[in-house]
Amino acid sequence: MYKLLIVDDERNIRLGIRAMISREFPESFTFMLASNGEEALTLLKNEQIDIMFTDIKMPTMDGIALVQEIQKLDRKPEVVMISGYDDFEYAKEAIKYRVKDYLLKPINRDELKNTVNQVLNELITDKQNQFDFDEYTSNQLNYIFLNPKISEDEIEAIAARLPIALFGDGYYVGALTCLKSDAEDQASWVKGILTNYCNEPPQNILCFHDKDGNVVMITTEDSVFTELINHLPLRNVSIGVSGKENSIRKIKTAYEQAIFSLKSHFILPGRSMIWFEEVSNHFIGDVQPPPIDELKKISNMIGTNRDQEIRIHLLEVLNIDVISAYGLKYMEALHDAINRIILDEAFKRLGEESIEILKRYDKVGDIYHFERFYDYVYELENLILLLHEYNKQLKLVYSEQKYMEKAIKYIHENYNKDLNLAVVSNYVSLNYSYFSHMFKVYTGQNFVDYLKKIRIEQAKILLKNLELKIFEVGTIVGYKNPKRFTKVFRELEGISPKEYQEGFLLKDYS
Repeated sequence: MYKLLIVDDERNIRLGIRAMISREFPESFTFMLASNGEEALTLLKNEQIDIMFTDIKMPTMDGIALVQEIQKLDRKPEVVMISGYDDFEYAKEAIKYRVKDYLLKPINRDELKNTVNQVLNELITDKQNQFDFDEYTSNQLNYIFLNPKISEDEIEAIAARLPIALFGDGYYVGALTCLKSDAEDQASWVKGILTNYCNEPPQNILCFHDKDGNVVMITTEDSVFTELINHLPLRNVSIGVSGKENSIRKIKTAYEQAIFSLKSHFILPGRSMIWFEEVSNHFIGDVQPPPIDELKKISNMIGTNRDQEIRIHLLEVLNIDVISAYGLKYMEALHDAINRIILDEAFKRLGEESIEILKRYDKVGDIYHFERFYDYVYELENLILLLHEYNKQLKLVYSEQKYMEKAIKYIHENYNKDLNLAVVSNYVSLNYSYFSHMFKVYTGQNFVDYLKKIRIEQAKILLKNLELKIFEVGTIVGYKNPKRFTKVFRELEGISPKEYQEGFLLKDYS
């Protein structure tokens, strides 16, 4: 909806114009009313007004003076003048300030409708043109940011066609992420906050989304970012700000600085904004190598009885004070080494039986799935200890086949009872998931299929006794439901139990 301001010292005229526009354009406008120029100017400074209808002759501040004052504002509405005087001088003054139309009192309904239609169409066209231009600007800048081989000459040529050419005397790039914002277009949401609270003109602040969904801001004043932090309605916001650059040729570098600062929130928890100067010493240069030997020790301990030692070594490796001192690139290198040396190796030994572990493995595989460092540490420790327990169980099962032999014997002795995987895993004192995995490895079948095979093999023996009825055989081998017995038998043998039994009758007679 558009905001429309009606300024007139006569209350009935204000209400009358509002009523006529409301009837002709339902749900198109929200209305604001003012009785003189001073009231209107206050509203214009605090609200984004799209269209203003104003009388000329008013006390305190008349319409012409109001239009003159509007020229000083960064946000100017489209203006339609209203007057009860058919005076050419007023019309000339209105034209001078690019007023859209000039309506005489009493206002004609059709003329009012035509004027509103005209102004609305222009606003819609301007808005679409601005959207297209903003989209083009965003695409071009993301091309610069993503292109690893782009030259500074090419950057300068592209920038000359974009609004960032205005920032050539010095600018900052900021990157912002809103972890739980409900705003679909966060760039517009941020721009709206800046427009309402920041002293900088809107044209001096460029906002758009990068490929990762971060809001990128380019501005000439670093105070913009402080104002943004002070007025954001959400506290779970992180901002990274580049150093000041004086050449548009360095826009890609400034963006990379901003993203590096933004990502540094991961190892500097509790901060809303990080300036590049605070982390610049870790941006370039050699990276401290991660403690490979310590990680190998942890990997070797997985599956042993050294639970407490695993925790101690892991917490030593993930010491936040050490990581903060070495910087973000060290954290990323450490994370890659943890994935490669600990998680990948443990997962290879485990296989892919556990959906729970797969989900955790996918999440921990990227540190930027987590809002903060301690969230990552908590999840990583849980995953490593879970892998540790699984591998302990696997080692136990592989080295002690008696568990599986005991399980198989139990199944053969109790196949005719109400038997399931949980009952058998409890009997041999193994974790349900581990037992399921190892049973399949050991027998080549899952538990349900294995039990079916045993029951049907026994049923085939019993069916040779022609004195037993079909349902009796089914009950003996563990199927209380005759239909279920027949279905499983046919599934495995291709014929029904009755057909199988009749086959023996034919053999006897022959």
